[in-house]
Amino acid sequence: MATRDVGGLAAATRRLGGAVLGPRELETALGFDPFTVLRPEEQSKLATLPFGDADLERAAAGGEFLVMRLPRDPDGPLTMLRLAARLRGGLDPAVHKGTGYLLRPEWTIDDQPFAAEESCTAGWRLVRREPLPATLNRAYGEQDGILEAVGNGRPQRRSAVEIAYDILLWERAHGERLLTGAWDWSCSESTDHGYAALGEYGAQGLRVIAYSRAVRFGTLGVCAQR
Repeated sequence: MATRDVGGLAAATRRLGGAVLGPRELETALGFDPFTVLRPEEQSKLATLPFGDADLERAAAGGEFLVMRLPRDPDGPLTMLRLAARLRGGLDPAVHKGTGYLLRPEWTIDDQPFAAEESCTAGWRLVRREPLPATLNRAYGEQDGILEAVGNGRPQRRSAVEIAYDILLWERAHGERLLTGAWDWSCSESTDHGYAALGEYGAQGLRVIAYSRAVRFGTLGVCAQR
């Protein structure tokens, strides 16, 4: 098991009531010690949490969780497709068939750089479990304006691979599906100039769709990270 100390992690875990994807949780879910795939500069970056008491208090009050992100596994970049392969599932099979709600027949995640090429940047993040209510039923640009107005910690969108990483590994580590009835709209662009949204994580797996910036509906929002 991963036993290396991370400065501030024990206290943060207590403050957040265990809502953490840290080294131990990642090793359980992924099957390898996360520190073994990190470069020296990445190990240094992850050695201490970048969040203070005030950040953690706000996170606990807002139902956020703490996640340690990895850019790779022992075999290479930890893309969305590689993550699903390592976990032997987690994504709705329809994402590989180009069928399902608003997916064009020729459009599958296997063809998309956000699924086949993008990976996370090594680091620690605090993430909302559910979309920020003010971002629901808003077009993409309106959501960006809301995030900018929030300030206070610089909330940002996740990329598509960050969403998949957080959601799938959270379920493996904690036995809880997030985003079962909502969608998180990412900053990752699709080849048809939409932006990937992930959500409605049900029995078939996590769904992946791309929407144009003009789309809006009541369960499409942003699970802001900081």
